[in-house]
Amino acid sequence: MRKLVALGTTAVLLTAGLSTPAWAAVPDAPTDVQVAWVDGRVRISWQDVGEANTVRVEYPDRPLTQVLEFTEAGAPNEAFANRLVDDNRVRVTVTTKKDGEQSTPTPSAWFDARWATHPVVQDATLLADGSVAMKWTQPAIGVDQTPNDPLDRPLSDEWLKITLTPAKGAKEEFLLPAGATEFTVPPRQRPMTLRMSSGNEWISWIPEGRWVRVGVMSAGMSVPALESYGRYLDIMSTLDLFYCDCAEHGESGITVQLQARANSSAPWKTYGRFGADTVDPVQTPMSSLGGRQYRLWVPAQKAHNGDITLSAATSTAAKSSRTVANMIITRFEPSRLLVGQTTKLNVRVQPAIDMTAALQSWNGKQWRYVRAVPLKKGIAIVPIKATRRGTTTFRIATPPVTVSGLPVLATTSKPFTLTIR
Repeated sequence: MRKLVALGTTAVLLTAGLSTPAWAAVPDAPTDVQVAWVDGRVRISWQDVGEANTVRVEYPDRPLTQVLEFTEAGAPNEAFANRLVDDNRVRVTVTTKKDGEQSTPTPSAWFDARWATHPVVQDATLLADGSVAMKWTQPAIGVDQTPNDPLDRPLSDEWLKITLTPAKGAKEEFLLPAGATEFTVPPRQRPMTLRMSSGNEWISWIPEGRWVRVGVMSAGMSVPALESYGRYLDIMSTLDLFYCDCAEHGESGITVQLQARANSSAPWKTYGRFGADTVDPVQTPMSSLGGRQYRLWVPAQKAHNGDITLSAATSTAAKSSRTVANMIITRFEPSRLLVGQTTKLNVRVQPAIDMTAALQSWNGKQWRYVRAVPLKKGIAIVPIKATRRGTTTFRIATPPVTVSGLPVLATTSKPFTLTIR
């Protein structure tokens, strides 16, 4: 009975051994694993007997491998990679899979997959001729830890460039020598955007975070054609700043200058500075002190606000405004009196200079000269005796004068009356 039990046990062991043989063979490892550039991609190739394969990527400082591709049995012994992680030492391995068993991995040679480094714009300046001087830094890649690896390419394959994008028309590129840190973009029509990028065999382009936007600033201004002496000219000014995307930007903190000159042959002089933006009109008043020309001057702008924004100085065309005397007081005091009484003609005028005005009366058809009214520093108080009954309308007429080289035109006051009973 014990013997029978022993034989039965042996049979069970033999059956179990047949279902999962202890001698099941591990597939042969692939051979001749190679990497090469083909049409801008990394081609991995190997030799085996046509079994399924697994292609992985290894980095010496990372414990886990990355599966790049699985291939079916009978498929070509190749795989492609468009881009690998930026690293100084990289290799690929290929294993064969058969009947659920994996071969030992076969590695390629070590190579580097170092990306081009980012150029970082430090400064940009819009020059007088319209060119743009740019300066930047670009970190060095470092020492090649796998010299002469199968994927190394000449340094000339690395590129650095500035791309100019205008508001209208085609883009333009300026290729720069490796290691360059400054370049002057020649004058081009504005607005435009300048962007730096770099690249090598591993990456086609790297946009740099700071762009240079070169805008077009335009200014507008309305000036009253005529104003009284000493009164504020209600000058309204506007700004428009356009960048390459042709969108209007409301940049705050732009200081503009209100300038004036006596005539077209005189130099411009700044009389006021005002904070303005490109959204709302700004009032830029100044006193009317004589006939002058006016303009709004906008200095060149430069701002570091993530991007670097630039615009050239600009101004409005000259606009003229004339000045007349400011009649502050023109009346009789009192304006109603009896025959034989005395009244006083009170006149106060700006500019407060010596001049001879005229008292004029209305006869129903025209204004007639009555008498001279001498003004001392713009003031006259003239006693006048009432001699004729009735109500008469008068006005004061001032002559043309020059104040500090600026013309003040002749003008007349509003009519006023004197009643004598």
